[in-house]
Amino acid sequence: MFAQAGVVAFQATWLFVAVYDNISQAEINENGFGLVLRMDLVEKQDPEVFKSVLKRRIQNPELERRLFRLLVACEAIVAGLLWLSALGLLLAAVGLLGHAGARSLAMIAVLGFTAIWTSLLTGGLWFMDRVGMDAAVMGQSFLLIWGTATLIFLAVVP
Repeated sequence: MFAQAGVVAFQATWLFVAVYDNISQAEINENGFGLVLRMDLVEKQDPEVFKSVLKRRIQNPELERRLFRLLVACEAIVAGLLWLSALGLLLAAVGLLGHAGARSLAMIAVLGFTAIWTSLLTGGLWFMDRVGMDAAVMGQSFLLIWGTATLIFLAVVP
């Protein structure tokens, strides 16, 4: 359980930093989020594809802002759950908390972590973010794999 607490704490730390950046550097990160929703890079880099998916485009700054804030709120909630889960796993490892409850909470928190990246990848697929946003897609894919591997680790290792 110590190793599981550590792995969950690593994810909590990573997501906490992401939330901090999304709040402290909101204008930068919100703009990148808007690039995907507006499909700016698709329009510039692949006009033929853009024409075929134009109806998917969102060009509403207020909606973009609200969606970005919703994402950051979800990230913040999940980061908090990950920290609570890491603590719960640590307490379970020293016998102060039940293993099943600690592991269940951790799996819910890590599922939240994984759901963030699944949602961004799915939304990005809808908005064709693979055109011009390769690095972001690769990063999100890595985070999805990390979340999935952690879920497996929590489920398989006693």
